[in-house]
Amino acid sequence: MNKFISVSCCLILCFAFTIVNGQNANSGALIGQDSNKHKVMIIPFDQYNYFSDADPELAEKNEPVTDISRLFRYGLNYNISARVISTNETYNILTDTTVQSGTDLKMIYASITYRFEHPMNVVKGDSVGKAVAQPDLFGNGVMEEEKKEKNNPFKKKSEDEAEKNAKYLNAVITHPEIFTGLQQKYGTDLFLFINQFELVTNYNHCLDRSANYFERKVVVHYSIYDANAKQLQGGAHTVTFSSGETNVDKIIATQFPLVADYLSTAIADVSKPVIK
Repeated sequence: MNKFISVSCCLILCFAFTIVNGQNANSGALIGQDSNKHKVMIIPFDQYNYFSDADPELAEKNEPVTDISRLFRYGLNYNISARVISTNETYNILTDTTVQSGTDLKMIYASITYRFEHPMNVVKGDSVGKAVAQPDLFGNGVMEEEKKEKNNPFKKKSEDEAEKNAKYLNAVITHPEIFTGLQQKYGTDLFLFINQFELVTNYNHCLDRSANYFERKVVVHYSIYDANAKQLQGGAHTVTFSSGETNVDKIIATQFPLVADYLSTAIADVSKPVIK
């Protein structure tokens, strides 16, 4: 029972945070807001884009909790909100309990198609990436050209090449007009989409053979848009830890802040100069 109470604390914090942070969510214009700040809407990953090979183990270790994905979904959003709010206002649509917000979240999901692309950042002069073949959780589905390059013994392998071949799941907006309505309703001018969440165990990298602990990683794919439906950044961030850590509370408390710090920096990166 103590574990259940402990794990549930994350959800309670999320709702408490939203009550304080979302009081003016439906106010439209940002009255009295610092002109150098933005209001960021944080859009959680759709449950269909949650992939984990560790849930059965985590559910067993954290009884009576069984819905691990829900805890991770709320925990990630809470951590992102807590860090982005240090530099910008935030609106977390996941923890807004109004009927309208739930309807709008479904509308947002219905206006997105997902596509694997190369990371992009307009601050660095990147444009929206070219679509690439979609790999599955185990890395299958690589384009034939990339397979040939990987099998070429004369091709130099480097960090630059790894970066060139990197992919992330991008949120491609099929109905860009949604941004106008969302901005008017919630006063948000930046939109952070969490596109996919992966929790994957690398059984080829053993960290402790005596305890049979392996490398486990959380991968979060994201996209950032402005209110004009222009994509400003997109990529994926990975944090690694030991499979010996099976306490869901600790995973959320130790690993998710690292992801949130990265995304907060990404928001700050595209926030200068102020986008109007």
